[in-house]
Amino acid sequence: NSIMKKILLTLLFILPFYMAAKAQDFRVGVTGGYNLSSPSAYQSQSGFHAGVKGELGLPQVAKGLYLDFGLMLSSHGWENPGYYYNANYNPSAGNGSGNSSPNYSSNSKSTPYYLNIPVHIGYKFSAGRNVSLFVNAGPYFNIGLFGKAKETITPDKGTATTKETAGNVFSNKMLKRFHWGLGFRAGTEIARRVQLSIGYDWGMKNVNKTGVDNKNRTFVASCAYMF
Repeated sequence: NSIMKKILLTLLFILPFYMAAKAQDFRVGVTGGYNLSSPSAYQSQSGFHAGVKGELGLPQVAKGLYLDFGLMLSSHGWENPGYYYNANYNPSAGNGSGNSSPNYSSNSKSTPYYLNIPVHIGYKFSAGRNVSLFVNAGPYFNIGLFGKAKETITPDKGTATTKETAGNVFSNKMLKRFHWGLGFRAGTEIARRVQLSIGYDWGMKNVNKTGVDNKNRTFVASCAYMF
């Protein structure tokens, strides 16, 4: 049932942190960077991510192997240019209807914010003095927190107007609060402190409650400092 699923997911999120707290080969750091969301059904929109991350070394399994996980605030927006409306056109008549209303275009934009929880397995190896390269991959889990949706109406003549269509896209029956996917990262670590990486997240679940099937697709560029 739903209660059991929530309990299992909570345990899954807590487990890496519990393991790290008991381990000696553990590091924590802060991370942040740029998101470029390209949802499967809409146009791209820029965003950001920021939070904390941890690394748990797994030398007992293989040298260089580690568990990478984090807790981050992450924005994954989308934009829909909508349609151009000819208010004077009458489809049944095939010509102008005589309506004096102006022609206009509509643009919709949504900016949801999530608690992003990646849990990846990685491998790190030396590439020179004080420089290492790394790759990691695995699942991520997003829990919807808040975010607004807006629509902008732009007439051919006149001033554009913007109205709010959802005060919270998760409680207004617009977006599903929970979804998950698979992520990949590759980067370099300098002096065991600074990490620079790029990656991509493939959403595996439709985030829309209604409308078209829409899955998150996000390019990520990050900078982290490990303590």
